[in-house]
Amino acid sequence: MTKRALAIAAALAALAPAAAFARSDARPDLWATVNLCDTPAKPGAVGIRVSIPREKGAPQQWARIHLQWFDGTKLAWRALSSGGDSGWKRIGIGTRLVQGGTTFEFDAPAPGTRLVLRGVVDVEWRDGKKVVDHVRLRTTEGHASSADVHRRVSRSSCEIKR
Repeated sequence: MTKRALAIAAALAALAPAAAFARSDARPDLWATVNLCDTPAKPGAVGIRVSIPREKGAPQQWARIHLQWFDGTKLAWRALSSGGDSGWKRIGIGTRLVQGGTTFEFDAPAPGTRLVLRGVVDVEWRDGKKVVDHVRLRTTEGHASSADVHRRVSRSSCEIKR
């Protein structure tokens, strides 16, 4: 295999869905998306929105949002060393489908460089302190809605460049 073919295969493998991530086919109302990406009003900001359906027997919906950056030299997604973790937040009380999210703000990269970010979201359904179910999502596109101000944009990743 040539170096170029190997690099392309590695890049595709890095971008392909991993088995650890939930498949949204079975639950179309369970998703995460990039809904804000380096706008003129919020330069360097990245917003992640998550949709969490109600689950029987679990009165609380919780989410923890992490950001990852794409390392072009290693052709792999990596966790940010700081500033990319929302911590656990209760999004809902289990009575209906809920949406929530977090906006992260970063300094712009140096001129001539770029930063590509995506979200990884851990979702838990809890009954008190007991975790009833858990799933890990990666941000995907296709969740835009012109009727919802928080969903006018829906991307799998965000590129910040100068």
